[in-house]
Amino acid sequence: MPIVAQSGANQDHHPHDDDDDEGESSNNANGILDLDPTLWKNIPHELLEKVHLCLPLVSLARFRSVCRAWNHIVFDEGFIRSRHNFTQKPWIVITSTANSISIYDTGFETWLRLPIPFNATNLHVVAAAGGLLCFSNAWFQWPGMAVLNPVTNSWRRLPPMSTWMITTVGMVYNDTTNSYKILVCGRLEDHSMITEVYDSATGRWAPGGIPSAAKKYGGDTLVWRDGIFYCLTFPFSTLSLIAYDLNPGTWHEVPVTMPSPIMSPSVVVCNSSLLLVGGVEEQDGEFSIQIWELEFQTLVWEEVETMPALLCREFESRMVPSKPFSCFGTGEFLFLTIPSNTAYLPALVYDLKLKTWSWWPSQGFPPQLPEINIGRSSGFSFEPRLHALV
Repeated sequence: MPIVAQSGANQDHHPHDDDDDEGESSNNANGILDLDPTLWKNIPHELLEKVHLCLPLVSLARFRSVCRAWNHIVFDEGFIRSRHNFTQKPWIVITSTANSISIYDTGFETWLRLPIPFNATNLHVVAAAGGLLCFSNAWFQWPGMAVLNPVTNSWRRLPPMSTWMITTVGMVYNDTTNSYKILVCGRLEDHSMITEVYDSATGRWAPGGIPSAAKKYGGDTLVWRDGIFYCLTFPFSTLSLIAYDLNPGTWHEVPVTMPSPIMSPSVVVCNSSLLLVGGVEEQDGEFSIQIWELEFQTLVWEEVETMPALLCREFESRMVPSKPFSCFGTGEFLFLTIPSNTAYLPALVYDLKLKTWSWWPSQGFPPQLPEINIGRSSGFSFEPRLHALV
């Protein structure tokens, strides 16, 4: 399945074998330019590589199939090192089917459909890091996992874990060693708690530390900051922030007072800042959505933004009863998404740098959500990379 821009990508054109007598380019009956192969096949390798360096990654992934020479250029170690120096704006994954994923390219502001090279029936993205996506049938008994680089279409099915039921998942990529680790929190079949860590360098799962109490065992998405995973407790009625230090493999509760009460709380990492996002019932009965940042020196949540009242009322009017909104982030952007039962997931985007709000673009969004995604509103951001190894 080719990579397709949902808004209408150009089809690749192949030059005709029957060239003009003059050997020059010409327009055919459809108005498409025919390129002289005797000219284009002699482009210097160095010039072709420079052109490839300037292409968006989605085009590189498509052009790999043109010929062996182009495929060799894209995966040449020198090319990958040069490409690594290019700034790539993040992609957002929010829905998937059995054979493709829908991704939003924040740089080109368009939706893409990328193939999944394995059968992903009942699977969905549960974590992302370093250009890789982690798929799982989490929330089913005896879950399995697979890791995919959607740019290179390379993937790996992970060995079975001991976890019987997954509660939450986190992932981190090490650029120095080109390896990754996946943290899985869950329960065994006897409902006792378990933490496992998969290391791609060893290809094995290893046991992690166990939280001291069940109510302190997270139920929210794990986010990564400076060597530590963070998540909120579940249930939210006893809201607290807990952390997993990957090096010693230990859990601990962060001694910070949580703003209370909060509806649909989420922790997010943007530009190394740990943020808390949630809804608050004001004293006058008005509903508001606020953003706090954790000051690590004082361990105090500092309020940094409140959604404008008119926008908040519009956001609230679109919310589905009994289904919370959720939040995820990347770089300088926060995404607040609202669950949908059938189709487009309404979402607000907050620019932390410009301090502006805007609605998630709907053009190109999949017309129908697959059943596995109905009612879910979580999303994952990642920076697509050629060099990320599965």
